[in-house]
Amino acid sequence: MTDRQAALRAISVGDIFHAEAPNGASLICLALSITETTIRGKAVTTQLYYDFDRTTGIAEWGDERIPCRIDSVAPLPLDIHETMMSLDRKFSQEDNGDPTQFWLTDRERRGLFFVADFYPANPI
Repeated sequence: MTDRQAALRAISVGDIFHAEAPNGASLICLALSITETTIRGKAVTTQLYYDFDRTTGIAEWGDERIPCRIDSVAPLPLDIHETMMSLDRKFSQEDNGDPTQFWLTDRERRGLFFVADFYPANPI
Protein backbone atom coordinates (compact mmCIF):
# COMPACT_ATOMS: atom_id res chain seq x y z
CA MET A 1 0.00 0.00 0.00
CA THR A 2 1.36 3.44 -0.91
CA ASP A 3 1.56 6.36 1.51
CA ARG A 4 -1.30 8.02 -0.42
CA GLN A 5 -3.51 4.94 -0.11
CA ALA A 6 -2.72 4.67 3.60
CA ALA A 7 -3.60 8.36 4.09
CA LEU A 8 -6.93 7.87 2.29
CA ARG A 9 -7.66 4.75 4.36
CA ALA A 10 -7.03 6.73 7.54
CA ILE A 11 -9.86 9.21 6.88
CA SER A 12 -12.61 8.81 9.48
CA VAL A 13 -16.15 10.12 9.77
CA GLY A 14 -15.99 13.70 11.02
CA ASP A 15 -12.58 14.41 9.52
CA ILE A 16 -12.13 17.41 7.29
CA PHE A 17 -10.00 16.94 4.19
CA HIS A 18 -9.27 18.86 1.01
CA ALA A 19 -9.88 18.02 -2.62
CA GLU A 20 -9.37 19.97 -5.81
CA ALA A 21 -10.98 20.01 -9.24
CA PRO A 22 -8.98 20.46 -12.45
CA ASN A 23 -10.09 24.10 -12.69
CA GLY A 24 -8.54 24.77 -9.27
CA ALA A 25 -11.82 24.73 -7.34
CA SER A 26 -11.05 24.11 -3.67
CA LEU A 27 -13.26 21.61 -1.86
CA ILE A 28 -13.05 21.64 1.93
CA CYS A 29 -14.88 18.42 2.68
CA LEU A 30 -16.38 16.87 5.78
CA ALA A 31 -16.26 13.05 5.81
CA LEU A 32 -19.85 11.87 6.34
CA SER A 33 -19.52 8.12 5.87
CA ILE A 34 -16.85 5.59 5.02
CA THR A 35 -17.28 2.20 3.40
CA GLU A 36 -14.68 -0.26 2.19
CA THR A 37 -14.68 1.45 -1.22
CA THR A 38 -16.04 4.98 -0.74
CA ILE A 39 -15.52 8.14 1.27
CA ARG A 40 -18.74 10.19 1.24
CA GLY A 41 -17.83 13.83 1.68
CA LYS A 42 -19.69 17.11 1.68
CA ALA A 43 -18.08 20.42 0.74
CA VAL A 44 -18.72 22.68 3.72
CA THR A 45 -19.15 25.87 1.67
CA THR A 46 -21.31 24.58 -1.20
CA GLN A 47 -23.02 21.66 0.57
CA LEU A 48 -22.39 19.48 -2.51
CA TYR A 49 -21.83 15.77 -1.93
CA TYR A 50 -18.96 13.75 -3.40
CA ASP A 51 -18.30 10.02 -3.38
CA PHE A 52 -14.52 9.59 -3.40
CA ASP A 53 -12.96 6.27 -4.31
CA ARG A 54 -11.20 5.13 -1.16
CA THR A 55 -8.22 3.79 -3.11
CA THR A 56 -7.63 6.64 -5.59
CA GLY A 57 -9.20 9.58 -3.74
CA ILE A 58 -11.05 10.61 -6.90
CA ALA A 59 -14.72 11.55 -7.21
CA GLU A 60 -16.55 12.56 -10.36
CA TRP A 61 -18.95 15.46 -10.10
CA GLY A 62 -21.83 16.75 -12.21
CA ASP A 63 -23.18 15.78 -15.60
CA GLU A 64 -19.75 16.37 -17.13
CA ARG A 65 -18.23 13.89 -14.64
CA ILE A 66 -15.52 16.36 -13.56
CA PRO A 67 -12.84 14.56 -11.53
CA CYS A 68 -12.10 15.93 -8.07
CA ARG A 69 -9.06 14.55 -6.26
CA ILE A 70 -8.31 14.45 -2.54
CA ASP A 71 -4.98 16.23 -2.18
CA SER A 72 -4.61 16.72 1.59
CA VAL A 73 -5.81 14.92 4.67
CA ALA A 74 -3.67 16.88 7.12
CA PRO A 75 -5.56 17.41 10.38
CA LEU A 76 -6.52 21.01 10.99
CA PRO A 77 -5.74 22.77 14.26
CA LEU A 78 -8.72 22.39 16.59
CA ASP A 79 -9.90 26.01 16.31
CA ILE A 80 -9.83 25.88 12.50
CA HIS A 81 -11.62 22.51 12.49
CA GLU A 82 -14.33 24.01 14.68
CA THR A 83 -14.57 27.00 12.32
CA MET A 84 -15.05 24.68 9.32
CA MET A 85 -17.75 22.81 11.24
CA SER A 86 -19.41 26.14 11.99
CA LEU A 87 -19.35 26.98 8.27
CA ASP A 88 -20.93 23.61 7.49
CA ARG A 89 -23.76 24.28 9.94
CA LYS A 90 -24.25 27.82 8.61
CA PHE A 91 -24.44 26.79 4.95
CA SER A 92 -26.68 23.80 5.66
CA GLN A 93 -29.43 26.11 6.97
CA GLU A 94 -32.41 26.91 4.83
CA ASP A 95 -32.34 30.42 3.36
CA ASN A 96 -34.54 32.57 5.60
CA GLY A 97 -34.60 35.58 3.27
CA ASP A 98 -32.19 37.61 5.41
CA PRO A 99 -29.46 38.86 3.04
CA THR A 100 -26.91 38.72 5.88
CA GLN A 101 -27.65 35.11 6.86
CA PHE A 102 -24.67 33.69 4.98
CA TRP A 103 -22.21 36.54 5.45
CA LEU A 104 -18.89 35.35 6.82
CA THR A 105 -17.68 36.36 10.25
CA ASP A 106 -14.09 37.48 10.79
CA ARG A 107 -13.37 34.08 12.35
CA GLU A 108 -14.77 32.25 9.30
CA ARG A 109 -12.78 34.43 6.89
CA ARG A 110 -9.59 33.80 8.89
CA GLY A 111 -10.34 30.06 8.83
CA LEU A 112 -10.79 30.02 5.06
CA PHE A 113 -7.59 32.01 4.54
CA PHE A 114 -5.79 29.57 6.83
CA VAL A 115 -6.89 26.46 4.89
CA ALA A 116 -6.04 28.15 1.58
CA ASP A 117 -2.39 28.08 2.68
CA PHE A 118 -2.46 25.03 4.95
CA TYR A 119 -3.68 22.35 2.55
CA PRO A 120 -1.28 23.13 -0.33
CA ALA A 121 1.57 23.13 2.22
CA ASN A 122 0.48 19.66 3.48
CA PRO A 123 -0.24 17.46 0.43
CA ILE A 124 -0.52 13.69 0.35
